[in-house]
Order: sequence, then structure tokens, then C-alpha cells
Amino acid sequence: DQQALVQWIAAGLTIPAVRSLYGDAAYLLGNMIAKYSLAAPEYQISCAALEKLEFMEVDLDLAYSRSRFYGKHMPFLFEHPIPSSVVRKHLLDKVLNVEAVGRILKEAGPVTLILRAEDDALTAAGLRSSMPQNWIWGDDVFARYDRANIKISLKKLKIYPFCIKKIEKKK
Repeated sequence: DQQALVQWIAAGLTIPAVRSLYGDAAYLLGNMIAKYSLAAPEYQISCAALEKLEFMEVDLDLAYSRSRFYGKHMPFLFEHPIPSSVVRKHLLDKVLNVEAVGRILKEAGPVTLILRAEDDALTAAGLRSSMPQNWIWGDDVFARYDRANIKISLKKLKIYPFCIKKIEKKK
């Protein structure tokens, strides 16, 4: 659940070894930031990914497991508009309480379903793990998509919350 992840991240940021990114702390903190956005109930969809979903006759009124769209055999990737490394740096630059951590994570934008070809466009634009030059926190979260000519649709993909997924597995 997203609130538990906010609490986990806020608690972790009080640990000096985490703040100094000692050992695997950078990886672990980045992973928890990514997991926070992945735990959202809805994801944005690029226009190109939306076309592919429509071709696949995916009903956007239904909710799906993330695994339905994940894997090497699928043309899609789950992408973070602001890379978790950028979010991590912003969090480390601040002295934060739980509310501030939650606000920053929400400001980082929703996970976006994109095509693998669009991910290649981000890499070609030099924006795989960074935001465009002169971008500052609070600017458009989709700025690197704009720079890579990736258009974002107004449609959303509904995702089962983790708690529902776990309950379904028990049945």
C-alpha cells in the first residue's frame, strides 16, 4: 500500500547510512520509490501504447494485474515520468517528515505505460534516467516524454491494488 511505502521511505531517510547512500542504500531507496508509484491504482498511458491496447481489445473500464502487460514478450514497459534516481536525490536534499515525503512522491507523477520503442526514444534523447536540462522540481513531470516526442493520452489503465491481488491469490 502506498501509505506504508511512504512511511518506510520516511523512516529510512532518518538513517544516516541511507542518507549517505552507504552500501546498497541507493538501490533500496530507489526501489522503494519505484514501488510507491507502481502501487497506484491507475497508470497513465502513452498514445502509442493506447493504440496497441486498443488493437489488443483491452477494456480500459476493467482493472488488470500489472503482470498482464509485463514481460519480454510484451511491447510495454512501466515507466516513471520522473526517474526514481531524480526523486531520490530530491528526497535526500530535504529534511523530511512523513507528510513531506508523501507530497514529493505524489508530485513525481504516475507510472506511465509506454512502448519499448518509446523507451528507446528516451534513451536516444539522453533521458533514460534524467530530466531535461534546466528542468527543476515542480516543472512538468512529463517534460522528458515531451522532449522524446512521447505523447500521453488522457486515458488511464486501472491496476489491481496489491492488497486485492494478494486476496485473489488465496482463493
